[in-house]
Amino acid sequence: MRGSSDPIVDMWRWFSIVAGFVVAAAVGISCDQTAPVMTAQITIVGLSLLARAGGNLRKLVNERESSYKHFRHAVDHGIWSLWASDAAHQPSLFFKLTRFVHRHGIANNEALDAWMRHLRTRLQVPLHISQSACSLLFNLGMIGTVLGLTMTFTAISSGMSDTSNIAAVTASLQSALSGLSTAFMTTLAGAFFAGILVSRLNLITSRYLDEFLALLELWIRAVDFSPNPEDEQ
Repeated sequence: MRGSSDPIVDMWRWFSIVAGFVVAAAVGISCDQTAPVMTAQITIVGLSLLARAGGNLRKLVNERESSYKHFRHAVDHGIWSLWASDAAHQPSLFFKLTRFVHRHGIANNEALDAWMRHLRTRLQVPLHISQSACSLLFNLGMIGTVLGLTMTFTAISSGMSDTSNIAAVTASLQSALSGLSTAFMTTLAGAFFAGILVSRLNLITSRYLDEFLALLELWIRAVDFSPNPEDEQ
């Protein structure tokens, strides 16, 4: 799920996922296939969020590779050569930061720190959304758990009202087992995607982001911002 500058849009996106889950639960109950339908819904949401989290990490890796490539160009040929190269058409974060530092002065640590804080905040937006998605998956799993247990208790209560009717008791036990199946399967699906896959990928992305930002600042401070020799001539 991608972030939006409008919080109302983000809110409706979350509501659409929950509404889809509720509709799937209603369809499953009406078809007496609650467990597979709700588990499939959680699995689809989990796979979608996993793909998003993987895409966030891939974009971060590509940005680091591009920044390192531009850093090596600046070290080997000078920062002025980098700014005049084709890198200006697809500027990396390193490219943008060096231009910012050049305008405000390499000795202006406050400006650089402010820019780095802004950069960290911007890069963490997809990560925060993905972390919120883990909570959504857990909540969907808990909804399935509560619904399954409710079905179980309702079926047991109905079957125990008349124990002389063996057929009714058998049917209630089957409904109770179906409710337990729903509770366990939805809990397992939610915990598997949120607690194992998406959350672990988010943790890797967070560590990679911290390392990348630290290296980015080191690369910038290692660049020579001497005046352009052509301008001096």
